[in-house]
Amino acid sequence: MPMRFYVPTYSNQYTKYLGAFVDETLIVGEETDLNQWVKSKPTKSILYAAFGSTSLIPYNRMLNLIIGLTNFLLQTNDTFLLLALRSVNFNTYQAVLKDLHSDELKNVLNDKHRVRIEEGFVQQKWILQQDSVNIFLSHCGMGSLLESLYFSKPIVCMPFNMEQFANAITVVNLNVGKSLFIPPSAWQSFIDPYNFVQYTFTSDSVTKNMMALWMNETHENAVKLMSLEMKYAGGTKRAVQEIEFFVELNGDLDRFASFESTLLFYQRYMLDLLFVYIMLPGIILLFMIRRCCRRSTKQKRD
Repeated sequence: MPMRFYVPTYSNQYTKYLGAFVDETLIVGEETDLNQWVKSKPTKSILYAAFGSTSLIPYNRMLNLIIGLTNFLLQTNDTFLLLALRSVNFNTYQAVLKDLHSDELKNVLNDKHRVRIEEGFVQQKWILQQDSVNIFLSHCGMGSLLESLYFSKPIVCMPFNMEQFANAITVVNLNVGKSLFIPPSAWQSFIDPYNFVQYTFTSDSVTKNMMALWMNETHENAVKLMSLEMKYAGGTKRAVQEIEFFVELNGDLDRFASFESTLLFYQRYMLDLLFVYIMLPGIILLFMIRRCCRRSTKQKRD
């Protein structure tokens, strides 16, 4: 994942940066119960959580996650939870719900008006497009991550594999979200570089990260800026235009070579100006000083 999605200027005319490839086609949501539930909620009121099709959440991690999310709902007003789980993860959630000892937590999770649990596939891009969605809790796969940034949704990361760990670290560094994964020290990473998947988090850390990100203008502005950069870069539409343009020109873009690339080496780095305005006057000055010193020494001898 690059540090930013902007369109830089390249000296090579055959190099183009087109940003993240996100399908910009508007998805028209079907009139399902889920879509009606999402559209019925106020602006920036839904916490949407999804973890991809292959990520498996262990029981203890699911327990801390559910308790943390439920406590977050209890501490905030007019907030809603949409949790999309597939296959084994849905069964793990059912086991956690059954084992919860707190009636207060169970009542919140069983409130279908406030909590929506979806088993199987959901129209994620359509969901992220909705104004009612405020935060995205994700496994930080590249596709989900780019869609979240593109639609200006701050992210809470819960990574599962190596690529996702790197993405989670970048999300935190860019200030566009939080992460339940805390990177180990450099020494620990060197000793056991593949042990990231064994990380743990508490229910309190889940609640704390959600509270820190919810309605946080700093993170919202950072995500909006990233979204603008991605859209300005062009994406899929711009890629098609560039390819068509390249074909129509028979693959010859030499006429678009930058002025800098036509300069000689010493001109490109202004070495000629350096010599004329700095080195040459310096040499002349040193020569004159040396002549004066010699003349003064000769006069003293005489």
